[in-house]
Amino acid sequence: MTRRRTPTIKAKIHVTQAENDEYFGQKLPTWRNGFCFIERTVTVSDDPIDMYAQGEYGTIRVGGRLVIVAGDPATGMEILGEKKA
Repeated sequence: MTRRRTPTIKAKIHVTQAENDEYFGQKLPTWRNGFCFIERTVTVSDDPIDMYAQGEYGTIRVGGRLVIVAGDPATGMEILGEKKA
């Protein structure tokens, strides 16, 4: 029995100061411009409302929490919110 691998991609993620406070505990350098970019591995999943193309919607893990991100991985994905269990 082979296990199917979950598709992942490397993506730039745009993080605002409010998101830094909520998800990252003020550990990112958003104090200067009010935002910053980080690079993370995004677990790609299907968009539940078919608004984004394949590879433009997924989740990242931040401190044990699952956070939903969407957008173009090359120019910067946006954080949409936390995924509730």
